[in-house]
Amino acid sequence: MSTREAILGYRMGTDLSAVASFGDANDSQGRLVQLSLEHLTLHLASCAELRPGQPANVVLGLGERWTTALQAEVAEISSGGPETPPELRLRFVAPPLEAGRKIVSALEAMRESGHLVTPEARPVWKETITRQERILRISEALAARTTRGVARTEDGSRVEVRAAHFDKYDGVIGWRADGPLPRGPFAMEVFGYSSVLYFRVEKAWVEHDLWMMPLPVELTRYRHRWLRRAPTTTLCHLSFDHPLWPQVRVHRQMLDVSYEGLSFMTEPGEDLLYPGMRIPVVEVEMPGKAPVRLFAEVRNISSTPKGRRCGMWLSPLNAEQGIAWRELVEEQMHPKTRVAGDWNDAVWEVFENSGYFRLSGKNPTKFEEFKREFYETQNKLQGRPRLGFRVVKPMESNKVEASISVVKPYAGSWLTHQVARQHPEGANKRSASAREALRDIYLRGYEPAQVDPDVKWFFAYCEARVRWMRFTKFDFAQWYEHTGQSAAINFRLMEGESDRDWPALAEGIEVGSPTEEELGVFFKRLEQTKPVAFREALDLVPERFHMNSTKALWNSAELSREREAFVARHNGRPVAVGVYEAANPGLNLFQILDSVRIVPLEDDTQPEVQDAMLALLTRAAEWFRARNRRVFVHYVECTTVEYAERAALADLGEGVLWIISSTLLPEFLEHLCESTTPRNEG
Repeated sequence: MSTREAILGYRMGTDLSAVASFGDANDSQGRLVQLSLEHLTLHLASCAELRPGQPANVVLGLGERWTTALQAEVAEISSGGPETPPELRLRFVAPPLEAGRKIVSALEAMRESGHLVTPEARPVWKETITRQERILRISEALAARTTRGVARTEDGSRVEVRAAHFDKYDGVIGWRADGPLPRGPFAMEVFGYSSVLYFRVEKAWVEHDLWMMPLPVELTRYRHRWLRRAPTTTLCHLSFDHPLWPQVRVHRQMLDVSYEGLSFMTEPGEDLLYPGMRIPVVEVEMPGKAPVRLFAEVRNISSTPKGRRCGMWLSPLNAEQGIAWRELVEEQMHPKTRVAGDWNDAVWEVFENSGYFRLSGKNPTKFEEFKREFYETQNKLQGRPRLGFRVVKPMESNKVEASISVVKPYAGSWLTHQVARQHPEGANKRSASAREALRDIYLRGYEPAQVDPDVKWFFAYCEARVRWMRFTKFDFAQWYEHTGQSAAINFRLMEGESDRDWPALAEGIEVGSPTEEELGVFFKRLEQTKPVAFREALDLVPERFHMNSTKALWNSAELSREREAFVARHNGRPVAVGVYEAANPGLNLFQILDSVRIVPLEDDTQPEVQDAMLALLTRAAEWFRARNRRVFVHYVECTTVEYAERAALADLGEGVLWIISSTLLPEFLEHLCESTTPRNEG
C-alpha cells in the first residue's frame, strides 16, 4: 500500500459494517476498516473469487441502511494472514454529489461518536531539557511573550492560561488563567515558536490574581513539523474546484501558512474534503497580488473548539509560481523585513552608523574602494534565493534599521554574514529593542534556507568576545556538540596584503599541486584533528572538495567561486597543505571567503613545518594577486603560530567558527526567539 493510500480517508476505530455485492454472488458483509469519498476498505471472510476491476455495489451499515447502493469496483485484494482476515479495497465509481454528502455526514457522525481513529501526532523532534540555565531562559521568554498554554489533568479537563510573571530569584512562574486550575498534580502544555513544551506541576497557588508555580526542573520539548507555520498577517483566501465534483467550488480564508503548507477552517458537508485527497490546482490570493497556483494534498482534518480545521501540503505548479508562492509566504511570515528591492545605499549607511566598518580595528575609509563591487554583487544576487539574498528591516524614509546577508558558499551549507544594526532616530524610536530587530532579520535569513533541498549545514564566522554571540550561538552549539551536529571552533583571524613583499621560501621547501596520495594524507589528517561538522560543512571531504556543483551554481549568476589546494614539501616530504578560496569581489567586505586555511600534516612545532606553512602564505599572496585581490584572510586554527608572526599578518582578533546541522535549525530558531525576547521591564 502506498503512503498516500495509507492516509486516504479515515480509519475506523470500532466495529462498523458494510455490505458489498458482486454480480450474481451473494452479498458479503464485512467490517469497515477505512472510508473516504474515493474508496473504502473491508475485512471480509473470503475474497477468493474476486479480482481487480470487478464491479460491485456497496451499502454502508451506518444506522439505517441507505436505499441506494454506491457503485464501486475492486481496486486491491490482500490475502491476509493466520490471524488477519483478507482485506478488500473498493474504489467508488463516479459517486453522485448527494451520495458524497451522505458519506461526509456519516463520517462526521462517526467522528462525534468516537468511531474514527484520531491520527497520532508523532513528533519529529523530542528533547528533554534539564540544564537549569536553559530552563531559566525559556521561562523568562515565556513570561515576556505572555505565551499561551493549557493546564491538563489526567481526566482530560483543561484550562487555558497565559504566562504573565517570572522571578528567577524566587524560582516561580505565574499564569493568568481562564478559570480555576486543577487542585492535584497536572501537566502544563505551553506553545513556543515552533514546538510545544511540557512539564509536570505538583503544586500551584494564587497570588495577586495569578496562578503561581515553581519553575520546572525538567522540560520536554516536542516539535511535530520541520517547517514552522505562522498565522497570516493579512486576509488571504484559497479557492479550488473539487476534483470529484467540479460543481463544488471551495473558497475559504486561510488561518496560517508555511513554505510547504497552509490551513483553514472547513465545513465538511460543503467542502467534501478528506485526508489524502489531491487537488490539481489551488489558487491562493493575497490582496494586491496575482493568485498563486499550486498542487495540494489534504493531510489532515482535525477537530478544534471552533470547528473543523483542514491542513494541506502544497507544491507550486512551476518555477514562476514557486517564486510567487515564496514571496507570498514570506510576506505573511516576515512582514517586518524585506529581501527584494534596491537597499544598497541604505545598507551602506547602516554599516557606517553601526560601527561595522570599525570591527577588528579596521579604518572605515578603507571600505570605500570596495563599495562599487559590493553594490554590483548584491545586484547580481537579486532574485536568486537558491544562491543568496540580503534581509533588511526597513524604517521610515527608505532607511534600514538592521541587515543580514545569507549565501551558499558550499554544496549544502549556508553562511550568514554582514550583520549590522543602527539605532532608529528620535527619542521614542531609540527605545526600540535591538533584540527584536536582530530576531526579525535572523528569522528571515534562516527560514527560507530551510527549503533548499540540498541544505545540510548552517555556519557563521563570529567575533569571539561578543556577549550576544555567546548567548545566542556559542551556548547552543555547546549543548549539542556531543551529537556531532554542531561545533564551535576557535580561530584567530589574520589578514595579509597580496601586493607587498613576502618572505622567500626556506631552504628545502617547495610548494606545488598535491598528488592524489598527498590529498589522501590531507583528508586523513582532517579526520584526526577536526570534527565532522567542520569537514562536512566546509566541503573538506573528498567527494565535494573541488566544489564543482557550487562553482556551477555561482557561475549561473555570473558570480565567481574558486578553491585550489597546494602542498608544501620539505625535501620532497609533504608537511603542510594550504586550501585557498576566493569568492566574487564585494560579496563580503571583510573578505571572509577570500581565505587561506593551512593544515599541518605533522607536528607543527617542528621548524620545517613552520617554514612550510610560511611558504604556503607566500604562495597564497601570489594566488590572490593573480586574481586582483588586494587582501585576503587567514584562519589560524593551530596552536603554534610562529609562521604567521614571521609573515607579519595583521591580527584582526579572536573568532569562533559556529556550525550547526540543518536538523537542528528549528531548535536554534526556537532558542533564538527565547534569547532575543525583549525583557519584561514590568
